[in-house]
Amino acid sequence: MDRSKSIVDAKTALAEKYERRAALTKSSPKRKQFAYKAARYRRQIAQLQHGQ
Repeated sequence: MDRSKSIVDAKTALAEKYERRAALTKSSPKRKQFAYKAARYRRQIAQLQHGQ
């Protein structure tokens, strides 16, 4: 349980990082890339929490 909690925390931090980067970048392709990465981490978090 402790290990899965730390994985969720790490993935949450990464998702927030990429959401921030998507909001701050001026380039449209980079914005899409960062938004996709953030969404991917959010899906992984949901999947980990669903399995518990």
